[in-house]
Amino acid sequence: MKPVKTKEMEWKKAGNVYILFDKETEKTYSLDPISFLVWIQCDGKTDVEQIVDVFSVDGNRDIIKAAVNGILEKLSKQGLIQMNT
Repeated sequence: MKPVKTKEMEWKKAGNVYILFDKETEKTYSLDPISFLVWIQCDGKTDVEQIVDVFSVDGNRDIIKAAVNGILEKLSKQGLIQMNT
């Protein structure tokens, strides 16, 4: 599965969160730093395993994979990404 952003959005950092702005709908989305970094990786070319590799360090791959999958699910429910095969 290769997650891809549903559209490119403007973004800015505001304190400890990242704000995404959809110019078409004028909606904003607030993401924590890790969710933002996962969203950035969603280019339609990078698969879930590769995203997990970005965040994994010695021995924590299973925990990171579960966290990344949870973040991808949240991003998908918000309409920020879709999953391509």
